[in-house]
Amino acid sequence: MDIQIVQNLCRVLSQYSSKEKAYPLISKELPPRPLKDFHQWVNSKDFEGGFLIENPKGINLWLLLIKWNEVNGYYVVLFPEDRAGPIAEIHDFSSNEDGDCLDWRYRPSKRDGRNDERKEYFEKYFFSLDVVISLPRTLDEVSEFLIELISLAENRAKADELDPDKPSFRDGFPEGKVKERLHRSRERNSKLISQVKAEALDRYGKLQCECCGFDFEAFYGDLGAEFIEAHHTKPISELKDDGEETKREDIALVCSNCHRMLHRRRPWLKMNDLKKLTSQSRESIKHAGV
Repeated sequence: MDIQIVQNLCRVLSQYSSKEKAYPLISKELPPRPLKDFHQWVNSKDFEGGFLIENPKGINLWLLLIKWNEVNGYYVVLFPEDRAGPIAEIHDFSSNEDGDCLDWRYRPSKRDGRNDERKEYFEKYFFSLDVVISLPRTLDEVSEFLIELISLAENRAKADELDPDKPSFRDGFPEGKVKERLHRSRERNSKLISQVKAEALDRYGKLQCECCGFDFEAFYGDLGAEFIEAHHTKPISELKDDGEETKREDIALVCSNCHRMLHRRRPWLKMNDLKKLTSQSRESIKHAGV
């Protein structure tokens, strides 16, 4: 990364650190001067900033921005709070019209013959060996950025040790959050969504989740009136490169829980698959007498 991108990242992280009720929390900052007594690998290197991320799941993390060399510029290094040794060194960086990203690949190199198991472990819970994390451009995007780094660190540490205490499944896309950001932008901004909602109200007199039948107004009263989320059934990655018009049949109206579940795995669950799951769950609860 070049110095301008690094300075912009430091600026937005510093602003975030003073934000009230931030999650995850940045509890400490290191000023932009050569490090001393931090770790032998980074001491005295050109250094632009460091931030201690409070990890509610386990070990807190230092995020350091260090100059790698004149050709490759700066890179991101994750250390545990005790500075015992780097968890991940992220040298690669990519940039396109959708945003700037950190690129990293899990490559275990232990000499016990079990590295294929480690890769399988990491891929199962992180959904991919390739890690692509979008750099935050605004304060609103910092929390997601930090959560991604925490997830990377947790999965890397547990995969290395083949820890029987499994990590939680990563919440998001294996190729990072760039496409997810675009997808959500479509779901917030499309004028067609308003038309779809209006058609549903006119036809049924209410807005029900197409997967589970949940009705926000029936449950929350006036607070939930005319509220529902829109799900684009065709992912950004499947759209044609030159753009593609969104059609009425590409939009489904769903509750917040079902929307999250549709995005929970890659490839996405199909609407019919989630409908079957919700139907089976209702039957199980009915027979259990809950």
